[in-house]
Amino acid sequence: VFILQDRAIIYVNGPDAKDFLQNLISNDINKVTDNSSCFASLLTPQGKCLFEFIVVKHKSGFFIDCEKTQSNEIFKQLSLYKIRSKVEILNLSNEFVIAAFSYEKFMSFKDSKDYPGYTFKYREDPIFLDPRNKKLGGRLVINLEKLYLSLKKLGLTIEETSEYYRLSHQLGIPQKTTKKLQNKLF
Repeated sequence: VFILQDRAIIYVNGPDAKDFLQNLISNDINKVTDNSSCFASLLTPQGKCLFEFIVVKHKSGFFIDCEKTQSNEIFKQLSLYKIRSKVEILNLSNEFVIAAFSYEKFMSFKDSKDYPGYTFKYREDPIFLDPRNKKLGGRLVINLEKLYLSLKKLGLTIEETSEYYRLSHQLGIPQKTTKKLQNKLF
C-alpha cells in the first residue's frame, strides 16, 4: 500500500450537497453512489480546468479526494458558491488519509468488481477502483486513527510512494503539481 500524504480530503454534506455539487463539477454527481465514484473537475466559466479530484459517496455526503497543495483553494472555491445552500464543507485533511494499492490487490477482495470507480465499504470506509484508470489500482479513504489496524487486517504493508507515482506517470495521469496546468487546459 502507498500512503498518499500529498492528497487531501474535503467533505461536503447536508440536504443540498448533491444539487450543490451537481451545479459545480464537470461530471454527473448522480453517477456517485455507494457503489460508484467518479473523476471530476471545477472549471472556470470559460471551461478551463481549475482543479481536478475524485468524488466518493460517504454517509450523507461526498468526499473530495484532491491534491493537498490545492485543498485550501478548492475549499475556498466551494465556500464561495455555498451562498444559501444547506451544505457543510469541511477540510478533513488532518483526519483522513488516502491509501492506494495495486489493481491485483483490489481484485482480491471478495466485494470488488472490475470497472473503474467501483466502490464498496470496508467497515464504514470507502474502497474504490481509481475512476481515471483501473491500472492505478484501488484507493482507501480512511480515518488516520484506524489506518494501521485496517492495513494489517487487509494484509497490506506500506511501501515507498515513488513506485505509485512512477506508474501514474507511465499511464499519463498527472497527480502532483497539477497547479502548473491550472487555467491552461480546456
